[in-house]
Amino acid sequence: MDEKVKEQKPFNWAKFQQSMGYSDAEIEGFRSDPRRRRAAEALLEANRKMVVAEVVESHGCAAGYKCGDRLEVTAAGLVKSQNACIFAVAPMTIHAAMAYDRVMEGLDPDGMWFNHFTCQDAGYCNGSWGRVAFRVSVKDKDK
Repeated sequence: MDEKVKEQKPFNWAKFQQSMGYSDAEIEGFRSDPRRRRAAEALLEANRKMVVAEVVESHGCAAGYKCGDRLEVTAAGLVKSQNACIFAVAPMTIHAAMAYDRVMEGLDPDGMWFNHFTCQDAGYCNGSWGRVAFRVSVKDKDK
């Protein structure tokens, strides 16, 4: 079976520098740091990965989340959902960071072990509004 290997274009450092507003000295410092360099070079792939948090339990949610509702962000951290509650998005940042890190290291971003979280509301039983639990998966953006 002849598998086509996806040809990867070289990372566009000039475009990255312009986008970030880095000086020539800053971009050279960035490029010379192996950790930062790998992170930058993984940016395009991370933007192709969608971190999906699906509601698996909801009680008393002021935002109205019900089971099956979804929040979506790219692995690079760009929020794609229209109805995104800040109290649910905030704890989701760790999952976006884990997905990005896994992409950067050449690992399956959907293989993260910690794949559930709850919103930051303490819930009715603790004197607050409600509580929502999410299950996280990572999918290709195009699918």
